[in-house]
Amino acid sequence: MKTLLFATFLKPGMLNAYKQFTAEITGPRKAEYKELLKRYGLKTVKVWHENLAGKDYVMIVHDAEDDALERLKNWISSTHPFDLWFGDHLNKCYEKFPEPSHLLFKFDLGN
Repeated sequence: MKTLLFATFLKPGMLNAYKQFTAEITGPRKAEYKELLKRYGLKTVKVWHENLAGKDYVMIVHDAEDDALERLKNWISSTHPFDLWFGDHLNKCYEKFPEPSHLLFKFDLGN
């Protein structure tokens, strides 16, 4: 199991559209969203929002299977209808599609 972090900023004025999108995937389209997460080895999703210098940023954290990044490479060529719908909504909201962030350091109180 690994943790993945993606960070990107939203297009101007798209915060409400992004919130509506997240309400849809955790509401009426929840079952399809769960299947998408399973396809790509993503176990959990946590999304944070922050406004910095007038720009809306989102940070997405996933607990994921060890092969999740490899599976996510298939996203770009997916023809699955929900993947296409989901990706279209992300592209409408995101200024730039996020790449995985790189861990700078980790500290564990147990060590």
